[in-house]
Amino acid sequence: MKKTIHTVCVLIACCGLAGTLCAEVREPAVAGMFYPADSAELAQLVTDHLQKVEIAPDADGELIALVVPHAGLRYSGQIAARAYKLLEGSGVENVVLVGPSHRYRFEGASVYGPGVTWKTPLGAVPCNDNLCNSLLEFDRRISVVLEAHAREHSLEIQLPYLISVLDKFQIVPIVLSDRDAVTIDRLAEALIDLKDDGKTVMVASTDWQHFRPASQGWPKDSLGIECVKALDVNRLEGYLRTGEVEMCGADAIVAVLKAAIAKGANSVRLLAYGDSGDITGDKQDVVGYAALAIYRSESASNARKDENEVRKETAGPDDYLSDSDKAELLSLARRSIEAYLSSAPPPELEYSGVLAEMGAAFVTLEKDGRLRGCIGYTVPVEPLAKTVSTCAVQAAVSDPRFPPVTATELNELHIEISVLTPLKRVESLEDIEVGRDGLMISMGNRRGLLLPQVATDYGWNRTEFLEHTCQKAGLPTDAYKSSETTIESFQAIIFAEEE
Repeated sequence: MKKTIHTVCVLIACCGLAGTLCAEVREPAVAGMFYPADSAELAQLVTDHLQKVEIAPDADGELIALVVPHAGLRYSGQIAARAYKLLEGSGVENVVLVGPSHRYRFEGASVYGPGVTWKTPLGAVPCNDNLCNSLLEFDRRISVVLEAHAREHSLEIQLPYLISVLDKFQIVPIVLSDRDAVTIDRLAEALIDLKDDGKTVMVASTDWQHFRPASQGWPKDSLGIECVKALDVNRLEGYLRTGEVEMCGADAIVAVLKAAIAKGANSVRLLAYGDSGDITGDKQDVVGYAALAIYRSESASNARKDENEVRKETAGPDDYLSDSDKAELLSLARRSIEAYLSSAPPPELEYSGVLAEMGAAFVTLEKDGRLRGCIGYTVPVEPLAKTVSTCAVQAAVSDPRFPPVTATELNELHIEISVLTPLKRVESLEDIEVGRDGLMISMGNRRGLLLPQVATDYGWNRTEFLEHTCQKAGLPTDAYKSSETTIESFQAIIFAEEE
């Protein structure tokens, strides 16, 4: 087998641990197969594709993410070029590449960095070590699995276009293997946690339906594309489970879409769609390809702000969750944990009303009066019912502070749910009311959140609450005084199982 990795030992720090590790150069794995190995031939092919995109579509706001195909450039390159044309002159400096692992199965998500340079016939591309480390430190499900990247093409195939449209950039290369909802959600949360600096774009690498007649493939692909265009992750996941939509990079697109929504995405444009039959002439056995751009658009935001959204933004924290809603969410949280631990199918999520609306929430688990796990979303990325179901499972098995909950502990767990109101920037520290407000403090890539009840439980005053939230973010206790720090507040509807 051809080796694709060369190493040179140096002294570096990785994931906060200093030691003798290896700075790696990842050699091209699919040059000469998926694209030309000759640099001049490859450059000409990519240039031809980009030049055929005569006029890049007008920007529909701030570009947050792209969806691109990853077949051989002969087949899908022209469609990918429609997306990458948007990056010319964009000033993007970091590209978070997320795709599937086709040849190596593993659990979790794999980041092939820090300390790795990806070599291509058109030049070398370094990883952004800080961003790679941030992901690796976020959750134990995100690790470095070298074998998953050694022969994988889904990310490598994107580099010739990126080199051609960007002057200087770094990458964060991520692949996923098994369809695992908890891993997808934790990766989405980790991507959300990366600083939104306007110079970073996410790229989801996926091909669509495989090896069907084009007449059958397009209806399946159009169903999934409509879900992406509507930013309806819940419906997309449902179609993926039933097989009504097929994507080899389903995990990648779901994680990126959730992160993009949390970062304010509200507009999606389909740039191009086609299939392999457009090149081969064989429409009886095709693979589908699509290019989409995901934006944060002020005009779209204003257009979507209907009366219901205005009501939610102006309502008090207890104005829209009824007692029956609360009881149903608590039951759903417990049933979700039970199903996950017994390897049973997750609970059905056929909800209406407020439980079907996008919502942010935390699920807290206690045992014998002590914290046993707490995980949540600070911004709405899924319907409230799905958020609670997801976070309940994550609190049970993915909180890095605790070992996973076991089935024997279920009857000893006490569940509390905190449904959050939208984050609002704090203009004056005097506006913070202990007991009513929760806090989010961020500076650079650091971010920490404490729920409203935490300050009450510990008897903190306003200053102590600010200091402890800074600590949660990994910042100095007085960082809240800095002009570079962003302080946001929120309220929560807090309810729990009866003792």
